[in-house]
This record gives sequence, structure tokens and C-alpha cells, in this order.
Amino acid sequence: MRLTSLERAAGAILARDIASPDAGQMPILRAGAVLTENYLTSLQQIGVTAVWIQDALSEGIEPHELVPPQVRQETARKVSGALTQAQGALVNGHGMSGVAAQELKSVVRRLLECVADSPSTALVLNDLAAADAYTFQHSIDTCALGLLIGRRLFERRGWQDFRGEFRRDDIEGRLLKLGLGLVLHDAGKLGLPDDPAAMREHPVAGAELLNSPSFSPLVRAVVREHHEHWDGSGYPRGLAGTKINELARIAAVANDYDLVTSERPGSPAQAASVGRAAIAAGSGTLYDPEIVEIFMQLVVPYPVGSEVKLPDGRVGVVTDVPADKPESPVVRVARDGGGYDEAPFTLAA
Repeated sequence: MRLTSLERAAGAILARDIASPDAGQMPILRAGAVLTENYLTSLQQIGVTAVWIQDALSEGIEPHELVPPQVRQETARKVSGALTQAQGALVNGHGMSGVAAQELKSVVRRLLECVADSPSTALVLNDLAAADAYTFQHSIDTCALGLLIGRRLFERRGWQDFRGEFRRDDIEGRLLKLGLGLVLHDAGKLGLPDDPAAMREHPVAGAELLNSPSFSPLVRAVVREHHEHWDGSGYPRGLAGTKINELARIAAVANDYDLVTSERPGSPAQAASVGRAAIAAGSGTLYDPEIVEIFMQLVVPYPVGSEVKLPDGRVGVVTDVPADKPESPVVRVARDGGGYDEAPFTLAA
């Protein structure tokens, strides 16, 4: 299968379900459907701009998603329910309940299983849901990517405690706290007006929402500090360097990558290569360089199954990504007169 734009999908067979904006509802369109012009128009109207299709060019290509479709569907319902509960808690001036906290812990544990089972590189990291489903899908994708980065970082050199010392005990417990912070990092937006000035208050609002014994101070630190920048230019407190909690520094990278590569209302998704380049450009200014280094090892610019434009103008589909040369994926292209060729191509990011 391959990921293609709606403009090139007419008449193709849909390879993956298109999720509903309401996590509790059936998919908008099921895998196996023929993508007629009417279907494509409807998908475009709800903010879907790309779909997974199966055709001769992509036969035998099986992308590995960090969050498999069945896990995404399962966790989306729980995240959507918890965020709905959080919205009610904000309106009523209460913190998030312990019941919701337990439900979200089960989500994080499920995503930790996905991370543990995933290959080391060439993962598909984002979902293709309708733009209206952005809020809870963004929470899931940011959480999964942050856990992937966090696990690799902690396995390499341990996690850093409040004294600045590196430890290797209870890595799973540390990752659970990271995951809870990640899945709730934008919870403070739910009670705020939809304007830029107000939205800058969401880290503080979110941390206040979690001010209960159900959530560790580390979880609240992720929520409060995920928009702080390595050089001190972030918000809400202008923290810099290691004054920013380590888990929040991981969250900053995961969050910003998913912001670039997700379909949002009024903001179309960008390619993985664009998101990766944006994180690389922020190393040492917006982001902790060590975390960016880990990110660059894990996130490839052209995942398996993605379409790419070759230097000669042809469009092909990625079939493999060499671990030592992620900018030179193996690409399958149609041959004049029939058949297909596969070869490595060096592509501009």
C-alpha cells in the first residue's frame, strides 16, 4: 500500500479505514471501498487530504505504523472520553478525576507496548484522520512519539533526576509519567477561547487541571513546560536549558513534529521530511540537542509507503529505508512499457 493525495486517488481501492472525528463512531469510510469522485469530494470537505491505497505500484509494501490502526481506534475512544471529562471538570472548576487518570494510564501502557514492539526506524508516525479529529489524534501521536524518544534516551544514558544525576531504575515508571503528560499536554486548551493570546495560557491551565493526587508533579511539569525553549524564548515562564524538566524537553520535540505533520483545521499536514527538517533546525535553540539527536535517529524523512518525487519528475513509492542513509530510500517507480524498477534515490529534504 502507499500514501497518496486525494488528487491521485480517484478509482483506487482504500487500504485503511478513514476514522470518524467522533472517536465513538464507526469509520467514515472502510478499507476496500473504491474511491469514487463523490467519496473524494466528501473526504476533502471534512479535511482529509491523503489516503492509504492499494494498487499495482504499491503491491507488497507494508508500512509499519508506530500506532497500528486497531490500537489507534481503541485508544482514541479512551482519550476522547477523558478529554471530554476534562472539559467538564474545567467548566465546573474541578480537577480531572482519578477514574479518568486510570483510564489514561491504560492508554499509555498500551502505547508503551507499541513502542516496545516497533522496529528501530522507518516508522509511519502520524494518522490520517479528518481534521476535526485533530485534538485526540494529536494526543495519541504525540504520546507515542515522545515515548519512542524517551525509551531510546533512557536506555542509552538513563533518566535525569532533580539533582541532575542519571539513573536507570524504574525506566517504565518514568515513561508512564512522560506518557501521561504527553497525552494530556493540551488539556488546558479545552477551557480557553480560541485565540492566540488565550492559547498561550494553556500550559498553566492544563497543569492546574491536573493538580490532584492522581497525577505526579512530573506529569504536571510536562503539561506546564512543553512550550518552553532550550534558549529561554518559550512560555509560560521563559525557562532555559536543563531548567526545563527533562520530560517536557522530550514533549517539546514530539509535540512540534506532530503539529507540522498532522492535518489540523485550517492547516494542512506537511510531509515527514518537512517536520523532521523543522526539528533539526531548532536544535540548540528551541530544543535540547541531545533529544534532537535521538529524534533524528528514529524519524526518517521518507517512511516506507510514502510517495516521493524523484529528481527527474517521476513519482515513486518508498519500499525500504537504509538505516545508515535515511535520505536515500529505495523507491519503486513504473517503467515505461510496463513493469517496475526499484533503486536508491538521494532526495532533497
